[in-house]
Amino acid sequence: MHIEGEIAIGEAASDAAKATSRINGHPKPMILSVVLTVLIMLSLSLVYTGLQNAFGWPGWLFLPAIIIAATLAAMVSSRLGRAFAIRIARRELAGRGLRNPVVNRFEVMPDGFRSLTGSVESRAPWSAVSDLFPIGPYWVVIADAWPFYMPKRFFSSVEDEKRFLTAMLANMDVDSRARSEAAARFAAS
Repeated sequence: MHIEGEIAIGEAASDAAKATSRINGHPKPMILSVVLTVLIMLSLSLVYTGLQNAFGWPGWLFLPAIIIAATLAAMVSSRLGRAFAIRIARRELAGRGLRNPVVNRFEVMPDGFRSLTGSVESRAPWSAVSDLFPIGPYWVVIADAWPFYMPKRFFSSVEDEKRFLTAMLANMDVDSRARSEAAARFAAS
């Protein structure tokens, strides 16, 4: 038995929060982030207003002050919201018996790229692998718009890392290798 149909990219985006609420129970992290953003922004605006009155700064300076306050508020609150979300998700998943950290395995196979995360297996044929690039401590593989994060610390040596990337690149098509310039440079170094 099987079902089949078409799903547009981003089609379920508006429902993603509902699905993830099964893990974190509520959109608390997002609400926390918004509330913190508003509170920090208002606090910084009040401080600026007090300084403006005390030093007689021109009124037009309020616009850049609001932009700076909003930027700082968003930076602080998004970090706190993310930390809160991770904490909730870890607690909820532990309650369902998922251990943390989860064992991950990544393989270069003749027919494609394979990822094993806990008991879940994902396979992507080489025709679906479109990008391989570094972000911070990870090598990111994009397969049909789905990212796989391979921690660089999984490699026992720089040489093993280069061999793995070389094997990945050798199986990717010409356009995909062109988009994976940083990986090709590293592998060849």
